[in-house]
Amino acid sequence: MSQGTSPGQPGWKWFPDVQQNWKLDVVTLLAVIGESSISEHSQTITASLLCLLPRIIPAPQALLKPSRPNRMPETLAKMTGVYSGTTLDSVGFFATIITPLEGLNPFSFTVLEIKHTQHTFGDIEVPSPQSRSRHNSLFSRSVSWARSLSGKTVIEEPKNNRLRRAPSPDEESGFPLHSANHAKSKTLRQDQDNGEFVPKQLRRRATAKQMMQDVLATSTLANTQKAPAVPAKLFSPIHILSVFSTFLSIALIVCAIIWEDGAAIIAITLISLTASITGYASSWRPILMNRKHTNEVPDGDVMIRTREGAFILIKCTEEVARELYSGTEECQYKVGGRTYRALMAIGTIILMISVVLFGNCTWNSQVFIGGSYIVLNGLYWGLGMLPRSYFWDLSRYEWRDVTPDDAKQADKTTDKDNQREGYPSFTRTLWFAIRETKRTSWVNRSGAAPGTEQWKRWLAEAEDAAKTGNRSWPSVERKDIIMKENVDRAAQHAPATEVQSAAVNQINNWNQDSSF
Repeated sequence: MSQGTSPGQPGWKWFPDVQQNWKLDVVTLLAVIGESSISEHSQTITASLLCLLPRIIPAPQALLKPSRPNRMPETLAKMTGVYSGTTLDSVGFFATIITPLEGLNPFSFTVLEIKHTQHTFGDIEVPSPQSRSRHNSLFSRSVSWARSLSGKTVIEEPKNNRLRRAPSPDEESGFPLHSANHAKSKTLRQDQDNGEFVPKQLRRRATAKQMMQDVLATSTLANTQKAPAVPAKLFSPIHILSVFSTFLSIALIVCAIIWEDGAAIIAITLISLTASITGYASSWRPILMNRKHTNEVPDGDVMIRTREGAFILIKCTEEVARELYSGTEECQYKVGGRTYRALMAIGTIILMISVVLFGNCTWNSQVFIGGSYIVLNGLYWGLGMLPRSYFWDLSRYEWRDVTPDDAKQADKTTDKDNQREGYPSFTRTLWFAIRETKRTSWVNRSGAAPGTEQWKRWLAEAEDAAKTGNRSWPSVERKDIIMKENVDRAAQHAPATEVQSAAVNQINNWNQDSSF
């Protein structure tokens, strides 16, 4: 190498050869890069009390919004109650975690069975029929008479009385029945109107892990008897990354103290407090909709149809359907609107001061701070590749795939020799859905088929075949034969505007909330 062309010599021009010649003023830009990744996880971050931890986060201005959303984001799809007839144009946030719609193949068909993990009537525990018959025994009536003056009666039950089947409602009293394996005793209170003893509604006992998740979701334990809440998972990636960011902020302050860098100490402290202020202002928890009465209602089965022609049949009770599908997930915030705007203003001022101080830190502090933001940005981007089921605790429900064997390959070619029934098509998948529900009223309600006379005739034949158990009914062949009787071919196509486009839904969301 010739003279003057190596580092440290006067002729070296490729890179700065002295540490002080490196300019790190761009570290202030690194602190505000990554807004899209933080915005994607903003609701998950603020749904836990760990959002109050003082820490550095990439692009904290992503949490500085003028308003807060009132509902969780939804996915566009046509959803209809098989028995209730309720029709909606979108599927709820938590429902899409259980039934992801993005990865469904065109013309696929799936049947899922969803139920609560515990034998409860929504959020009210119910007694077993065996315990009810025990109340009518001579001994129980004697104890009730002896303690009637006190206004309540306590009846002890055997310890080994376990419920072996799903509970059923009490036909006489109309009260939900309690599962006997949740408590060894139960309390009866006297009705002021007719003097009869009715069971007191008992609260479901939560595990230690569930209690911890509830504490992280809200400052007090969630009252599931009023409105069930879905907490963030205790060991979710967001929680782990929040704790990691807190320790990283502490390490930055300790190093700044060792390097005697006062600007870095103040800057890191202020920007960490910004995360706590904005986190508290946006702190919330998702509240599901539950039933308020115990009257009899139709079954809660739901049919979901995507724009690509995929069908999902959800077999569930009305309580599950109300919580996940037909109901809305509301955002319950801890602070009011005026307090929120005041905290946003304070957070904005502190953020601007800390960014100015970042540009006046020493060289070592700027290197450490810049590297920290680069690592955190990469980690938050990595969170976007994880399924949403990693972040939310849906242990309240259990689900399983119960798709019949002759319908699992609805999106694939099953018989190459049969050009009609052996190849995937919308008509064949629609027949599979009718065959499982044995109804066609939901088809008309959801607009899955045109309302012409020919299609009405085809639907009538499909319903008759489903009710008679003819699972090999030639749906595509019958459709072709019936449609040849009509000259107007345009009337036979399924409507293309049944599911709203993304642009229309975006405009509606903007008009409703004035933000995303």
